[in-house]
Amino acid sequence: MIALDWTALSDGWTEAPKAAVLPGSSWNEKLRFHAVAFLLVHPAAGPVLIDTGYSARFFAETRFFPGSLYSAITPVTLTDPEGIAGQIRRLGMSPGDVRHLVITHFHADHIGGLRDFPNARVYCSQRAWQSVRKLRGFAAVGHAFLPGLLPSDLEGRLHFVEEGSDLFDDGAIHVMDLPGHATGQIGIRFADTTGRSILLAADACWTSDAFRENRMPHPVTRLLNEWKPYQTTLRRLHRLHREDPDLLILPTHCPETAHYLG
Repeated sequence: MIALDWTALSDGWTEAPKAAVLPGSSWNEKLRFHAVAFLLVHPAAGPVLIDTGYSARFFAETRFFPGSLYSAITPVTLTDPEGIAGQIRRLGMSPGDVRHLVITHFHADHIGGLRDFPNARVYCSQRAWQSVRKLRGFAAVGHAFLPGLLPSDLEGRLHFVEEGSDLFDDGAIHVMDLPGHATGQIGIRFADTTGRSILLAADACWTSDAFRENRMPHPVTRLLNEWKPYQTTLRRLHRLHREDPDLLILPTHCPETAHYLG
């Protein structure tokens, strides 16, 4: 088994009512949702980045209508103007050193920093890419997608993966299909240097309580999710948790995941 060092990074956050993601909770209580990216270090492939946070470009892309609808619905606080790229520099690496980058899905809080990694092969599911590649204007905003965040050469750097894909054919990093929150959403599973198995679950759910209790979000979030695939994915995570309680499942925006931020 190949064990990987990993680091959780974030350059911003938004908030949502707790009752929207955990029915029965208070609508007055807010949960802070950090946009978390993960940096894995592979012994041969080097740094492997999972998602890219907001970056300051998010504000440029949401300055004018209809992009401004996005920032109005989910106001964002940027905590690091240098973005995920700046945090990687402070870890002693260059963004140019990142030659492998996984996009779990194409929502803006996951692709904001893509332009900062020009040397990276970009892994995603084909269904995810096909679902957004032609979206513009209102249609794009309705899918939480801001096409201006994408590098102009992205399509030539894409490498499609699917359930069971082994990124480097060595058993270190595997792909899981986690549809529902977004078409073609994927997660990443690996083992760290303590021997712990970790699943980066993207936005398959917003909190760890949701998968532990198999607890769907409030129906109001049907506007954001494909409901039946979301249910199926959540049940899968719940089953994985029950079968292997030691598996560390990290939903991107869960406040518990934020505890791993440096």
